Amino acid sequence: MPRATLPRPASTTLLLRDAADGLRVLMLRRSACARFMPGALVFPGGAVDAADHSAGIEACCAESRADAFSRLRLGDATDGLALAHAVAALRECFEECGLWLGADMLVEARALADARRRLLAGSARIDALSAELSVPLATRALAPWSHWVTPIDAERRFDTVFFVALAPLDQPASADGSEATSVAWTRPVDALATSACDALPFATRRTLESLLPFRDSVSVMRAARRPRRMPTLHPRVARTRAGDRCVLLPRDAGYLDVMRLDPEGTGAAVVPEAPCPPRPPPADHRLAFRNHKTDQETS
Repeated sequence: MPRATLPRPASTTLLLRDAADGLRVLMLRRSACARFMPGALVFPGGAVDAADHSAGIEACCAESRADAFSRLRLGDATDGLALAHAVAALRECFEECGLWLGADMLVEARALADARRRLLAGSARIDALSAELSVPLATRALAPWSHWVTPIDAERRFDTVFFVALAPLDQPASADGSEATSVAWTRPVDALATSACDALPFATRRTLESLLPFRDSVSVMRAARRPRRMPTLHPRVARTRAGDRCVLLPRDAGYLDVMRLDPEGTGAAVVPEAPCPPRPPPADHRLAFRNHKTDQETS
C-alpha cells in the first residue's frame, strides 16, 4: 500500500448565535462542483496557508504566538502553529461567509465587502487588510472545541482544529458563491435530523452532536474556555460483515481491533456491526439556506 498522505493543518469554526428557539450555528452548503466534499453541509473552514504564519502576521493579531500557544493548548510542536490555526479560522470565516470577527460596528459594510472581494481574488492578504481597516485579527474571539485528523486511508487528509466563536451581531452572513453556494443559521438538532443529513461529513455530524447539551452560545463558549484536555481524534474506517462502511472513534467498541487488524488504514478490517450514534430529537422544521445571489431565505 502507498504511504499514507500527510495531513495538512486546517481550521474550522463553529459560529454561534442565539434565537428564541435556542442555539444556532452557521452552516454552509459546499458547491456541487467542489473537488473536496461536493454538496456537503459544513462549517466555514479550510487549510492553513503560508500567509497565516508569515513573519509579520503576529503584529496584526490580538495576541502573540506565545500567548496563543498557551491559551489554545493545541499541543503543537512549534509555538507558531497555534496562532496560524487561529488566523486561518478567521480568514476562512471572512472568505466563505463574509464575517470578520471582532469588527462589530467598527468598519462600514461597504469596506468589508470590498476587502472580502480582494481577499477572494488574491489581490490582498488578510494581514494587509487588517492593517488597512485598522482592525486587528481577533484571535482571542476563538476558543478550541475539538481536534480531528482525517483517517489515514483518505487521499486528502487534514489535521483540523475546530474552534467556536460568537458571530458578529451587525454583519450578515453570505456565501462566497464559489466554494459555498448558500448559508444557514440552524439549530444543531435540525441539522442532524433534516433530510440533508446524509450530506454531513462524519466529523461535522459528531461536532453537531457535541452541541446538543448546550442551550445557548454563552454556555458553549464557557465550556470551550474551561481548561481541559482536548485529545486529538483519529477516526478509523472499517467494514461491517454486511459490507457497509463504518467509521470508529477511540471510544467505540472495536477501534483497537481495527488498529491491530489494519495498521495501515486500508479500511479492509471487518467489525461485527457498525456503532450506533445517538439519535437526535425530531426536528420541527427544515433547514433554511440563504442564497448568496438573491439574499432570500429558501427551504
